[in-house]
Amino acid sequence: MTFLFRLSVIIFFFQTSAAAPTLKAQSGFQPQYDIDELIMVLEEKYSTRIFYESEWFSDRSFSASIADLPLEQAVMNIISGMNLAIIRVDEYLVLLPLEPLADRYRGPDTLILTIGDPFEFGRYNRVDFSGRIVDGTTGESLPGAVIYSETTGTGTSSGRDGEFNINLPVGEILLRLSYVGYEDQYRRINLLGPGSYEFLLFEETRRIDEVTIMARRAEANVSRTRMSVISMDSKLLKELPGNLGEQDLIRSMALLPGIHNVGEFGTGFHVRGGSNDQNLILLENVPLFNPSHLFGLISVVNPDMVTEMTIYKGGMPARYGERVSSVMDIRMNSGNIDQFKLTGGIGLINSRLHIETPLVKERVSLSLGGRSSYSNWLLERIPAEELLNSSAGFYDLSGHVTVSLNRNNTISAFAYHSADAFTYAGETEYDYSNTLASLRYNSVLGERLSFSVTGGLSLYGYTLAENVLHFPRDAFRFSSSVDYRSLKGILNWYPDGNHRVELGMNAIRYSINPGILEPRGTRSLISGYRSEREKGAEFSLFISDEFEITDRISIAAGLRYTRYYNLGPATTFIYDEYQPRSREFISDTLKFENNERVAGYGGPEPRLSIRYQIDHASSVKASYNRNNQFINLLTNTAVITPSDTWKLSDPHLKPVTSDNLALGYFRNFSNNMIETSVEVYFRRMSNVPEFKDGAEILMNPFIETGLINALGYSYGMELYAAKNAGRFNGWVSYTFSASKLRTDSPFKEEQINNNRYFPSSFDKPHELVINLNYNISRRWRVAGTFTASTGRPLTLPEMYFTHGDHTLVYYSDRNKYRLPAYHRLDLSITRNETLKLHQRRKGNWTLSLLNVYSRKNPYSVFYEREQTGPITRDSFNMYKLYIIGRAIPVLTYNFSF
Repeated sequence: MTFLFRLSVIIFFFQTSAAAPTLKAQSGFQPQYDIDELIMVLEEKYSTRIFYESEWFSDRSFSASIADLPLEQAVMNIISGMNLAIIRVDEYLVLLPLEPLADRYRGPDTLILTIGDPFEFGRYNRVDFSGRIVDGTTGESLPGAVIYSETTGTGTSSGRDGEFNINLPVGEILLRLSYVGYEDQYRRINLLGPGSYEFLLFEETRRIDEVTIMARRAEANVSRTRMSVISMDSKLLKELPGNLGEQDLIRSMALLPGIHNVGEFGTGFHVRGGSNDQNLILLENVPLFNPSHLFGLISVVNPDMVTEMTIYKGGMPARYGERVSSVMDIRMNSGNIDQFKLTGGIGLINSRLHIETPLVKERVSLSLGGRSSYSNWLLERIPAEELLNSSAGFYDLSGHVTVSLNRNNTISAFAYHSADAFTYAGETEYDYSNTLASLRYNSVLGERLSFSVTGGLSLYGYTLAENVLHFPRDAFRFSSSVDYRSLKGILNWYPDGNHRVELGMNAIRYSINPGILEPRGTRSLISGYRSEREKGAEFSLFISDEFEITDRISIAAGLRYTRYYNLGPATTFIYDEYQPRSREFISDTLKFENNERVAGYGGPEPRLSIRYQIDHASSVKASYNRNNQFINLLTNTAVITPSDTWKLSDPHLKPVTSDNLALGYFRNFSNNMIETSVEVYFRRMSNVPEFKDGAEILMNPFIETGLINALGYSYGMELYAAKNAGRFNGWVSYTFSASKLRTDSPFKEEQINNNRYFPSSFDKPHELVINLNYNISRRWRVAGTFTASTGRPLTLPEMYFTHGDHTLVYYSDRNKYRLPAYHRLDLSITRNETLKLHQRRKGNWTLSLLNVYSRKNPYSVFYEREQTGPITRDSFNMYKLYIIGRAIPVLTYNFSF
């Protein structure tokens, strides 16, 4: 169709252009030319063709000085006041009447909008026009909205905050603004000089047979430069598969290729061979250290509060650091500046409520959300003696306030707090919490500059207490915490229409309390002990640019330079370098004062992404990035637990370094309704912390004696096919991957599997996900999700023998065995909210059936020592733990006012 359109337009205008007479120049004065003479001069001067109808200009003459202007400016002068548009077809310019375009939209927005200082008229030929595109109802930014000049045939799209910048010739221009699911808007502007404007778009309200809502431009997966990126807005997030009747953002991500979950309900996830702690989860630019409620039953992120989420599996932009596997950037709802809105839901485990309201209309908005559980009733109905007197619960609160100081300056404040409590058999108590806060200032400094600065705080605390009713002498209380504070500044610069430069800095302060052990009760004989606090500082500078070399080739390049310092007060042990690292080989002890430098690491972290556009529907991309990580989670389990210990890099535990390479082919079909991709990746890691067999984690002042800096690599292939619209939609993905580690120590005591490669604890060679949705009608939808994967590796006892009165167990090589294969099917049916536009109260029901065919997927396998009597020797028995072993129905009601 594109070729036929171009050919028909050129043929239609060919006779007029070919009949243009020869211009005979005259010297000594500036003559007046008719349209044919002037067009011929421009065609010869700029080696192009301009198609038009001569009769449109039959009563006009033009000064020859117009021919001295740049081509587009000259043509703009020619058509000034004539209601004509310029369309570029390949290397040709075509003049067309404007009325058929303008007739597509009628309304007050067709009034002329003046941009720029009238006193500067005539000073510029072309200027930068910037601004924002937002939802006219909620005030939320619309990333990926298109602003297109119908007059010049050029356009651009808005960034993640709805901001845009486009270079246009001065004069009268007709703009079209569009966003999927919103009414197209036409605005006629009189561009006199540089300036900015905020445009409001409103959701589509016409009744049509089918509405297609997409999270981004349909061809974005092909046309954007970066690869291994998943972006979703609030509308698409609502379509994700639910967990226990509601959307769980973090668990839903584990259904996408290259991302694996940690277990039946664990909210931790692994990306392309990385561990849980190698994923940076950001809530409004602040990291989250524990993403799970109820030990992984659901995630701590309230889905009602989320407006946008982007996850980078590779090719990370230079502004991100701190972790080596992935970044999940979650943006929270900033509130409604015009009207009050209430949404919520009632589910099996918890209920939630979300409020959006203007505090000062069109100036200050508030978004407030909360969830609370009532899961104790489930424990009371489980017929297990060990769960008597047990309880479990959680709550979380989120708040976001946005203040618009003026058109160019805004301040936003975000706060979050969550708390979990679990009591087992009335004796063991677990408590952990997350507290996050951020303050951000955004400013538009000019037509080509914008600036933001963000201060962040993240606190994580964990407490374990043992009452030990029958043995009060053993009662204790253990607590640990992480204190993270940061300051980040970013400057965005648009030097021209082809470059987007981003530069900035990031400063981080870490403070970790590894543990405090205290006796509990007056009869406890536990000795109190306080581990030495760890401190660290991380500083980064970064710069990046995204630009097109040709119409087919684009590049996103960046460089991040990071320095990290481990700081005192600290006590460091020096070990004999010719002996394995253990307490008996300590040769010296060093003491460091407060803020004194203990160790330092860092270096450059280059980033590069390249896209080659094969045609409008397919492209090839490649990416490379290096990352350093200076904080690690020390755990001997494959899932995140509250008792895991965070540890900073020090003289013995070096930072994890990762080099990530990826190559992909992307292809769309059926007018971008079906998208497919194939990505392959390779990742090399160094200084990955691994434990020696039998190593102690908690309260160990010599923790480095149980750690080994291992080497590792991972590789894989990800296949993905998705149908994004229509009554029947969904996706299918398959991932083949491998993740291997090995030690390289010359000492036998520090070798794992004799320094041979072994599978990491999150190595899953095969994973298949099928997620399908069918809209029976406008209000009824059925969905199903099937997942299947290889079981994760584990280490098992292979034999046991007796020594005196004790039974000793001999374990296999590290991760020699695997759990049985995992597979599960979930189904749901949803009755969506009413389609009546003016009804304030709306609600929808979702009935889900989890684990349809009652698969007993093993969560873990473990050996437990048992003693059958006072004289009988100890025995060891193996147990398999699974979370759900039968089909579970879940009914959820969601509402809004």
